[in-house]
Amino acid sequence: MSVQQFRSAAFGGFNKQDVLNYIETTNREHAAAVESLKKDLEEARTGTAGLEERAAAAEKRADEAAARAEQLSGNLRACAASLELARAEVEEKAARLEEAEARTTHLSERLDRLVPAAEAYEDLKDRTAGIELNAHHRAQSIVTEAEQQARQIRAALEQWIGRVQAGYDRLRTDVDATIAHADGELERVRKSLTAISAEFAEHDTTLEELLRTYREEGPKAPKPLPLDGE
Repeated sequence: MSVQQFRSAAFGGFNKQDVLNYIETTNREHAAAVESLKKDLEEARTGTAGLEERAAAAEKRADEAAARAEQLSGNLRACAASLELARAEVEEKAARLEEAEARTTHLSERLDRLVPAAEAYEDLKDRTAGIELNAHHRAQSIVTEAEQQARQIRAALEQWIGRVQAGYDRLRTDVDATIAHADGELERVRKSLTAISAEFAEHDTTLEELLRTYREEGPKAPKPLPLDGE
């Protein structure tokens, strides 16, 4: 705090306003100092709480780090086991790759031997394709000609069927007329047979009466013939 210089009054003592100003300034400085001390105290308390929280957080992070380290250690062991398996798998695949390369070499050698045969086959296939094309054209021509012949045969057959149908219709008409005539003749024959049957029935009745009379009266001598002149 700076030393306040008071002005002297005209009649002894200090200037009243300077004293009042000094008191007011001192009060303000004191209040500011008290407020600053309160603030420092609050900050100290807050800092202590913050340190405690930071210590707890640090301890928590340490525990988490330890757990993380344990987890990483487990992961490391698992990775080591996986690496060992991968190494074994790589070795197996390397062996299979060598086998595949050997097989590829063998197949390549066989392919080199088969190339001439394949080229000969391609040449034969081309010639065969030409033959097949010619055969197809020839077959198409044969089919076209056969279709034309089939149409001609169909037309001739339709004409023949028409003639046969007309002949059949005439024959059917003649047969119907013949059947009608024969039916009339049969009806007349049936009537004649009926009349003959009736006559035979009458004769049968007469014969039965004669037989009955013969059985009842016995045989009779025939009547004598009349003499001439009697």
